[in-house]
Amino acid sequence: MWAAIAGTVINNNTEYEIAVSVHDSVYSTDFASATIPYNPNHPDKNAKEVEQFVLQTLRKFSIEHLCKFLGAGVTTSLLKEVIIIHIPMRSGI
Repeated sequence: MWAAIAGTVINNNTEYEIAVSVHDSVYSTDFASATIPYNPNHPDKNAKEVEQFVLQTLRKFSIEHLCKFLGAGVTTSLLKEVIIIHIPMRSGI
C-alpha cells in the first residue's frame, strides 16, 4: 500500500488540517483527516501532533487490513512545516 499525506494551516493560523489517503497504486482505498490545534510559536509541538496523527492512522490501517506500506508522498506545504523544525539548514540550500 501507499500513502499520500497533506496538511495546511487554516482558520487564521489557529488550526492545522492534516489528511492521509491510502491507495494500492491504482485505487484509493481509505482516507482520514483531522484538524488539530496549531500555534506558530510552538513548531515542535505542532510537528509532534502531526506525526502522531499520521503514524496512528497508518498503523491502524495496517493492522486492520494486514498490509504494509511501501512508501508515502508528502505535500510541499507539509514538508516545509516539518523541515523548518527537524532538518538543520545548511548554507547553499
